[in-house]
Amino acid sequence: MHKTALAALLSALVAAPADAADMYVGIRLGQTKYNITGVTDTPSAFGVFGGYNINPNLAVEAEFMDLGSIDPSSATVMSASALAFYPGDEPFSLFAKLSYANSEWKAPNQVQHNSSFTHGLGCQYDASQSVSVRFGWDRHMVGNQVAINVDVLSVAGLVRF
Repeated sequence: MHKTALAALLSALVAAPADAADMYVGIRLGQTKYNITGVTDTPSAFGVFGGYNINPNLAVEAEFMDLGSIDPSSATVMSASALAFYPGDEPFSLFAKLSYANSEWKAPNQVQHNSSFTHGLGCQYDASQSVSVRFGWDRHMVGNQVAINVDVLSVAGLVRF
């Protein structure tokens, strides 16, 4: 069921009318903090995303993100999100993000999957009508036997078309 919901959202993004500046793609880079006792590593995170602006205050997105590795384990996340924007002093805005994410945690001799709701907060700077920069914080849950909270601080660039 979870994969069906994600597939439906991705289909809606692809089938959405391509009005000017409504659809966008982006790249995200950041630092990950695994909330595990005794772990101080902060691996790098990398993600790609695409989305559609429903109106100036609401957008939907799909994203794939590599959360980095803590030797010998690693995690990835695929998510579908709704973003609510609060217009600030132009060209700045704040956003809250609610996502449904499917994570994969790879450890020696095992792979664990987790599907859960996640959330995030951030701000966006619109450098032009077609280019924006985002700063954000997201929290993901990985692993299925013992869910681990993973925080990601990131910067993202997006291009509208």
